[in-house]
Amino acid sequence: MKRLRILPRFATAAALTALLTLAAGCGPSSLKKAASAAPRGKIIEISDSTLLHGATDTIRFGRLHSGEIAVLRFHLHNASSRPTAVVSTERSCGCTTLEAEARPIAPGQELACSLTFDSRGEYGWQLKLIDVSLAGGRPLRLFIEADVE
Repeated sequence: MKRLRILPRFATAAALTALLTLAAGCGPSSLKKAASAAPRGKIIEISDSTLLHGATDTIRFGRLHSGEIAVLRFHLHNASSRPTAVVSTERSCGCTTLEAEARPIAPGQELACSLTFDSRGEYGWQLKLIDVSLAGGRPLRLFIEADVE
């Protein structure tokens, strides 16, 4: 009978030892690495080719209910060899809004942007357009896609 009591205690002690060993290996430096590697949302890259020829990208909101106002955040990453900035935006519909700081984006830096889609009065598959004018370059054309129920 005592053998049965010793075996569960041994198993419990072994499990606790294993957990403590794992926890010790997950120190603060590992947590920092995990946090810095966390996804920041969609990243749209601006390259030298983008500035010279322009580019397109698609932002998908997915399925929305009619009347829903959806906000999606993304980043513009300047992978070009020179600084640029968002100068202006032109939209095909009043149901979309792009918010971005009016500041230069140095090479290697990012600019956080917020895109709002107001689905009031919209039904079915939607395709909207926003042209983003970049300083020293051609526009970046963003297609906004949503399926409104």
